Amino acid sequence: MFQKEVARRIVATPTQRADYGRLAVLCGWRTSAKILFDVSPAAFTPAPKVTSSVVELTPLSTPLACSKQSLSRVTQAAFGQRRKMLRQSLKALGKDPTTLLSQAEISETKRAEEISIAEFVKLANLYAQE
Repeated sequence: MFQKEVARRIVATPTQRADYGRLAVLCGWRTSAKILFDVSPAAFTPAPKVTSSVVELTPLSTPLACSKQSLSRVTQAAFGQRRKMLRQSLKALGKDPTTLLSQAEISETKRAEEISIAEFVKLANLYAQE
C-alpha cells in the first residue's frame, strides 16, 4: 500500500508524462505493476489526509537483461534534469551523450519522460559497454 500519488508514479508509462519517472522505469523493468484499488482515509484511525492505493507488483518472467547499477545511473542522469533534452541531461554520465543516444537509436532531442523502459535498458547496456 502506498500513498495514491506514489502508486500512480509506480505504474506510470511514458504516455503519462507527469507521473512517469525513475521509479516507474525501475519498477517496470522487473515487474508488471497495477493499482488494484484505493483505500479511503476513513479506513484508518486517525484518518490521514491522503488516499492510499494498493499496488500489485508481479515479477516479470523474463525481464530485459540489464545491470541494475547501469540502469540506475542512466535513469538518475536522465531524470535528474527532467525538463532538459537527453543530450544535456546524460552529460552527467561522463560519456558523450550524442554517441550513446545515436547507438541506441534515440533522438537526442527527446526528454527522459518520452523514453520507454526498453529504450532505457538499451541505453544502460550501451553505457555499461563503454
